[in-house]
Amino acid sequence: MELVGLLLGASATELLLVFTVLCISLCLLYQRFGVRGGGRKLPPTMTSLPIVGSLPFMPSKPERFAEFCISSSKNKLGNVFLFYSGSK
Repeated sequence: MELVGLLLGASATELLLVFTVLCISLCLLYQRFGVRGGGRKLPPTMTSLPIVGSLPFMPSKPERFAEFCISSSKNKLGNVFLFYSGSK
């Protein structure tokens, strides 16, 4: 009951913040534990988040990027069979 009273007395900015945090949390949980359809099987990919992609999981130093990619391909992703960059 305290939560209901707290939400009733909250300002519009606080309600918007609570709603935003709730939506982001639900999206992350659904992405992590959601039911996958029986569609085509996709190859394994790097861990990613909505909007920011794989950027938070990349190494902070640029000189370690090649080492990170090689170790990822050996450990869980497998060989690179296609690399596409730019327009046709």
